[in-house]
Amino acid sequence: MKFPARIKILDALPYETRLGFVAFCVDRCLKEAQLHDVAREQLEKLPMLREALEMVWARAEHGKSPDPARVAAIQKHLDTYVSPAPDQENVLYNYDISLVQAARVLQDALGLLVEPAAATGAETAAALEGPAQAVAQIYADEDAAQDAEVALIDSALQRLKNTGTKPFSRTVFDGIPEWKRGEIWKRYAENRVTGTDLEDDE
Repeated sequence: MKFPARIKILDALPYETRLGFVAFCVDRCLKEAQLHDVAREQLEKLPMLREALEMVWARAEHGKSPDPARVAAIQKHLDTYVSPAPDQENVLYNYDISLVQAARVLQDALGLLVEPAAATGAETAAALEGPAQAVAQIYADEDAAQDAEVALIDSALQRLKNTGTKPFSRTVFDGIPEWKRGEIWKRYAENRVTGTDLEDDE
C-alpha cells in the first residue's frame, strides 16, 4: 500500500480511530523491544513510555483526555531519548532504536491529544515510519524486515477501514499474524546502532 492510499483510509476514519492507529504503531515498537535483551531491560526502566501509550489508547477507546501537565512532563522525558551529535547534523540514540522510535511517534501522538485538528490522515499515517525504521536498523536484511513490518501495519489499517465509523477498540488488531524475524544485523547485535551517522559497511 502506498502512502496516498493510507492517507485516504485514515482521512475517512474518526479522530479516535486515527489515534488508535498511531497507538498501534507505538505498540509495534515496544513489542519489537521485547524481543531483544538490551531493549527489554531498558524498557523495564522507562515506565513513562507505557504511560504515554496508555494515554493514547485511553483517548482512542474511551474519549478520556489526559492531564495537560502530565502530558507536558512526559513530552519533556521523551526529549531525552536522543541527543545532538558533535557534528550538530546527526543525533545520538540514548536508548535502543526501538525505544527511540517509540518515543518519536509518541511525541507526535501526544501532540495530537493536545491538538486534535492536527490528526490528519497524513500526520497519522506517518506513524508507521517508527516501527518500520526500527526494524530496518535491527535486522541484517533491512528491506525484508521493513517490508514485513509495513505489511503487518497495513493489514491493521485495513481492519480499521473495515470498521468504518464504529467506536474504536484495540481488539480490532487481535490475531494479526506476526512476521518471521531473520538474522540480526551485526552492528545491532554489538550494540553499535548508536545514532543517525552510521556507515553501511556491515
